[in-house]
Order: sequence, then structure tokens, then C-alpha cells
Amino acid sequence: MRKLGVGLGLLLLGVLFVGWWLSRPPSSDLIFYGGPILTVNQQDEVVEALAVRDGVIVALGDTASVMTQRSANTRLIDLQGRALLPGFVAAHEHPTLTAVFAGAHDLSGFTHQSNAQVWSALRQAVADTPAGEWVYAGGLDALLVPDLKVPMREALDALAPDNPVLLISQTLHSAWANSMAFAEAGVTADTPDPGSGSFYERDEQGDFTGFIAETRAMAPFVAGLRAPLGLVGRYGETLDGYLSQGFTSVASLGYNLPPWMARLVALRDFRPRIRQFFYLVDSELQYLPDAPEQDDPYFRVLGVKLWHDGSPYTGSMLSSTPYLDSELGKMLGIEPGSHGAAMIGQDELVERLRRYSAAGWQVAIHSQGDESNRQVARALLAALPTEAASRQVRLEHSVLLPEDLLPELAKRGVSPSFHINHILYYGDRLADSIIGRHVAQQVLPVRRAFELQMHPSLHADSPMFPTEGYSLMQTAVTRQTSSGQTLNAAQAIDVRQALRAMTINAAWQLGIDQQAGSLEVGKWADLQIVDHSPYTVEAQRLHALQVQEVYVAGIRQFSRH
Repeated sequence: MRKLGVGLGLLLLGVLFVGWWLSRPPSSDLIFYGGPILTVNQQDEVVEALAVRDGVIVALGDTASVMTQRSANTRLIDLQGRALLPGFVAAHEHPTLTAVFAGAHDLSGFTHQSNAQVWSALRQAVADTPAGEWVYAGGLDALLVPDLKVPMREALDALAPDNPVLLISQTLHSAWANSMAFAEAGVTADTPDPGSGSFYERDEQGDFTGFIAETRAMAPFVAGLRAPLGLVGRYGETLDGYLSQGFTSVASLGYNLPPWMARLVALRDFRPRIRQFFYLVDSELQYLPDAPEQDDPYFRVLGVKLWHDGSPYTGSMLSSTPYLDSELGKMLGIEPGSHGAAMIGQDELVERLRRYSAAGWQVAIHSQGDESNRQVARALLAALPTEAASRQVRLEHSVLLPEDLLPELAKRGVSPSFHINHILYYGDRLADSIIGRHVAQQVLPVRRAFELQMHPSLHADSPMFPTEGYSLMQTAVTRQTSSGQTLNAAQAIDVRQALRAMTINAAWQLGIDQQAGSLEVGKWADLQIVDHSPYTVEAQRLHALQVQEVYVAGIRQFSRH
């Protein structure tokens, strides 16, 4: 069956490729001029003009010299004072999950400011759904909606007696369901918990409360949202959303479409609209090729994704310090004084690191808490030789990554990707109600990672937070929460470093830094035009920069006008 699916996918891709080849327009050479061009090369040079031929940068420098590349087939693009930059490289996102939850009703704190607004929207969603059909709602967020009251199973039964209901948190690490949803998902009193921090909460009588912890326990409930036919259109829209924010490459860290389908959906006018790089989770390992492939410039499977711990917003992040006793913590289901738990045993982690790295695969490890990171570091030192290949292992999110671990990890070529907008969106609540102010002042050591030349990147972890590259850069520079509180100011970086984290460093983590991430002769013409240069705006205004156009291999894939 697997071979049949793969064969069908390859056949469809072959047909589409032939159609693209026969219908492709003549190659158009481009010259950009008339505005600052930020190369993000080793010297962070800013030049006047840039020339593209056949999707590759062929010249850059002063306008007069670049114009010597002009031919009868060259299209001149006057930037009119706008800035030209490398396209962003999304180091850690979830396009499939983003597409999945785009099919759910929106209850997020980004669009609803009060408990009343959230439940009004949910009641309307139930009213609009025929009896018997699933009601999926996403974005439930007690951190951004301070007065939120989460209804447990019995309250959801009363709200929607004729529909299975699943409410998914903004963090994607927890959910709430009514009785009908449990029945439809086939989860009964005899169903065992998936384990390792993933479970169905039960009360003292052994009955389900409705709370569901972590993604493995949620899987039976979201089958309807993952139906391929409904997902395909939303996946294409998700890719367009990344493009509109300046991203020309996206790394998907698990919960992926089948690779053949992801390639197919990414086509527009028989051309890939964006570059995709996949890391596979355990349930997707049937798609892991026999060996790493580096030939396809638009799609590659780079390795595997492992989880060592969970989220601070469910109490599953593994921390050496206990979670606070707070009203918010209780609402989130966090047990006061608890520390979280590892989701993979130490021996298993060492074995899998050895196995995958020996085969040449990259391993991306979700590790947020300080104790989680220490255990992961010990496993890395045990599993990898001192001469381990650079970028063999990535640390994902790295919220409480201890600074004292970094020098030894840097020697092994380990590179962190920082979930920086924890500070902006949730920083106040982390400090006041979840991990405490002292611990919160140790989060996300981005500057130290730069000092050690670890090629750190920044990410949004969409759909958890909006994939807005300039917002990520702003937070990395200012370290400010939504209220203006500053967290771990000593780890602030400057705007040039922030841009590097979004471009050349992320490209380095994906192994494409020789082809992307900076504007240099011979590299892919993956470009974004922005209304102003990030080098010249105030740090507090970086988030307001607007992407005007985006090019992938010299083909315009997004225009705001």
C-alpha cells in the first residue's frame, strides 16, 4: 500500500513536471536598483543593485557595474527607496498543523479579548453546525484571555448535546472535549493513556474530566481535521501566508502531509511556490528515505524530530524549579510544585541519536526546560563523538537553555532555534504565574549562542504564534513582553544579528547556506522587498515593516498590490 501511494505520487509529480516544462515562460532576467540591498553576507554589506539570471544571483554592487548585465530580455525593477533583502528562512514551523487548525473555529486570544467573546463565538459555532457533525475550535488561550473559564466535559455536554466538540489550546499541547467527542474518537474508560506526559485526565471516580494533555492523546480526536481532501486547499493557503510575510523557505518540524502531497500542493502554475524542508516524527518514518538527499532545491527530508519534554503552559516542560501555585496555573491544569517530565528515556534518546546520526540524518530535539536541556546535553555527549558532524543536532525552542551548557554543545556543532515570542506574548504570565520572575529572567540565551557561533535561528512555531519575521526580530532585539517588561536583557541582540537569525543562520541549520540566506553571486534569487530597511528603523517599529513582494528563484510569488 505504501509503495502504491508513493508510486501514484511520483506519477502525478511527473505529469505535472512535464506540463510545467512544456508551458514554462521564457526566462526573465532581473535587475533590482533604486534602494538599499541588504546582502547579509559576512561583511553585512549594503549595495545599490543586484542582477538575476535563470533564478540565480549573477551580480551585485554599484548600479553602474550591475547594469552591464542588462540585455534585451532584462526586466528592470526600481525599488523606489524600498529595501531588498534575502527571503526569510522559517527554521521551525508547522504548515500542516497550521492548515489543519485553519479548518477550526477561531477562539484565540489574538481575536477575542474576553471570556464572554470566546464563548459567544463557540455557541455560534455550535449553532451553525448540523447535529452529529464535529465542532472543532482552536486557539483557546488562558494566557491572552485573563478571565477565560474553560468548560470541562459536563459543561461542554450541556453546550453541545448533539455534537462532538473539541477545543484546542493555542499552545497545541492541550485540548478539551465533550462526552460525544470521546465516544466518536473511540476513547473509552478502558483506553490507556499514551504515556510520557500525554494523558486523558480523570476525576476521583475515574471519569474523564474532558482535559486532554499533549498531541499523542489528541490524535484520535483530530482525524476529521486531518482529512486530506479538506486539508489540501488550506495547505496551499498556508504556504501563501508564509510568502506574504517574506518567507521563501519553510522547515516543517513534524505532523506533515505525505511528502509527495506536500510537493504537489506547493505547485502554482506548475512551479513550486516555496522551498520545503521536512523533519519526520515517529508516525511518519515510513517516508524517511534510505539516505539523505540533497539534489532537489525545492523539497528535502532532512531528518527526524524527537520530543524530550513538553510545554510550560501544561506543566510538561521539564524544569529544575517547581511550577508556581497560581490561579492561572490551576486553570491550565498545572500541578503546583511539579517539575514536568521527560517524554523519552535517556537510554532510548542516546540510542536514537547514535542511529540517526550514523545514517547521516539531522535530529531536531524539542527541549524547553533547563533540566530537559541538561538531560539532552548528557545524551548528546554520550551519543556523538567529539568530531561529530556540524549541524547534526538542533535544539528546538530552548526556552530555559542553560548558558553553561552552550560551550560544549557548540564544540559538537549543536545549533539552537529559539522560540523567541514566548517573551512577547506570554512573558508576563510566565514571570508572574508559571515559572516565576527569577527563572523568567534566564530565558532564551540568544546572544550567548551568537557569541559561540552556534548559528542560532528564531521561529514562531506556527500555528502557536503568527509567523511574522519582523516581530520575531523585534523581540530578539528588545526582549520586551506585551506589557513592556524586559526579560533577560543581557541576551538581547542587535538588528543585524536578528536578521541573520532569520536568514543565513536558519539556512545554515537546514544545510542550504551555500545556496540561500544571503545575497551573493551564485546563490538562489530568493528575495523580499520591504517598505523600509530594518537597519534604519527604530527597534520598537520593526514589527511594522511591510513585505511588498517576494521572489523564489527569481519568480515573483507574492505581491501586496
